[in-house]
Amino acid sequence: MRETKELVVYTETYENASQFRPKENSIFIFGSSSEDRAGHIDSWRATAESVTFKEIHSESNINFFLKGELNPYSLRSDGDLSRFFSTPDSYDVVYLDITGLTHSVWAGLLKKAILSKLHVIVIYVEPDSYLRSSAPVEGQIYDLSSRIQGISPLPGFAVLSSRGNADFTFVPLLGFEGTRLRFMIEQVQPGHERITPVIGSPGFKPWYVFETYLGNKSALTETDAWQSARYAPANCPFSCFYLLEEISESSEANALKIALIGTKPHALGAVLFSMSSQKPTELVHDHPIRKTGRTDGMARLLAYNVSFLFDENSGIYKRAQLTTSRRR
Repeated sequence: MRETKELVVYTETYENASQFRPKENSIFIFGSSSEDRAGHIDSWRATAESVTFKEIHSESNINFFLKGELNPYSLRSDGDLSRFFSTPDSYDVVYLDITGLTHSVWAGLLKKAILSKLHVIVIYVEPDSYLRSSAPVEGQIYDLSSRIQGISPLPGFAVLSSRGNADFTFVPLLGFEGTRLRFMIEQVQPGHERITPVIGSPGFKPWYVFETYLGNKSALTETDAWQSARYAPANCPFSCFYLLEEISESSEANALKIALIGTKPHALGAVLFSMSSQKPTELVHDHPIRKTGRTDGMARLLAYNVSFLFDENSGIYKRAQLTTSRRR
């Protein structure tokens, strides 16, 4: 097993979102949302100097709109994504706030920004609490999604060939909603001996790891996948990234399928891994429709300097050697 102390964690943690300020001469990309934690920008937006704000709305699995513009940006069009980042003025930093954005949109923008060799810092604000189910049943401790739109790969990311589709390790990044895991297993149909679940531990709250097990108990028990569970801090994409590297290196399968049904920081780690992995990797997502009021309040703000994983001249992943983590 790899020594985690030798690996880099490029994260700055702010105990209060109001303590954060974007650097001058930067662009801050964010999404509109009804959640309390998506309103953290309001506390400092008016006083931010030399910062260009780009607000995204009307997201779908294939495109999105930018506030103040009439034409959509297609997630499958390299030209559209290049147009999104084009500006008459140069800027030093691209802030991509994934708190209020869907996976399809932020993943597509992140990939384009890194391949364009832009300096990207991803922002994420933890919720203070989640909406509990009023009538809990097995796998539904929390009431977070109204429905799912169906399983499909993220736009702009690799889809496994027919050979890889038959010989793969399935890595579900787990959240609270066990019904999503069960649906994923039914649709993806992995061999039970090839399931390696990843659980956020420690979680945003100390007890979340137990609730993750409870929510996913049925599927984990039926497949015996609980015996293969691995762990990475729920708010650390870099720890998840390195764990996926380890799982990939130890797997005898020809490919990986990673299910994005857990935390956004874990999904971020999976997206970064898929961009650097030598083994064919497919990111599968069920594209849930988020419930209004699914979270309450805001906790810590985390700034992930993801560009440090990639060479600034080539945009290619460079293996990290030392650990650094700063808390504000």
